[in-house]
Amino acid sequence: MGAIWTKIFRNKEVRVLLLGLDAVGKTTLLYRLKLGEFNLVIPTIGFNVESIQYKDINFTAWDIGSRDKMRPLFRHYYKGTEAVVIVIDSHDKERLDELNHDVIKPALQAEELSSACFLFLANKCDMEPHMSSEEIHDRLGLRQLKHTWNLFHVSALRGDGLTEALDWLAFQLGSEEIRKSVTPESEDKMDKALSGLPYCSRAYTAIKCLFFRPTRQDRQDEGR
Repeated sequence: MGAIWTKIFRNKEVRVLLLGLDAVGKTTLLYRLKLGEFNLVIPTIGFNVESIQYKDINFTAWDIGSRDKMRPLFRHYYKGTEAVVIVIDSHDKERLDELNHDVIKPALQAEELSSACFLFLANKCDMEPHMSSEEIHDRLGLRQLKHTWNLFHVSALRGDGLTEALDWLAFQLGSEEIRKSVTPESEDKMDKALSGLPYCSRAYTAIKCLFFRPTRQDRQDEGR
């Protein structure tokens, strides 16, 4: 019993903000992560908040309604957020500029989120045609970001890619359970493989991107 209580109380509590345009699948993704299955949901008016236990991290995930009149209110949810999950409809090229202007840029420029990591989820990868990672990188200017970030293709319908994305996020937020699975030998191998890369290319496998993308602090240390 003592070991069980120790495990419970050592879990790290993390506030996560789930942002994106309307109808991109944010709430569907939230309840896929919460319940482990696909559920039909109605458009969010206001917000949904759920606690999601993943390994030794307890995510408190805030899913904010994102119709155009709601977007200026996002800033009221920034305080205390350690990770921002931006959901992208990878099947809809036409709204990328709207997403960038209304959602991504304000979040990146917010002082309250200056230390937050950003996880981009390109949802609906089960639908064809969908945008490639390279196209999303270019259209959103992800290579220029100063925050710690990564991009994964996922499917809220089937659950594809979500384990890899959550592993990466948990690692960035200090999951000891995931960090213990990384050996010095594998870290050295990946450091050499990713040497000189400015961002985590999807040409590599998800597991390569998972642990070894340099954090913002790593990049600052290298520049000294």
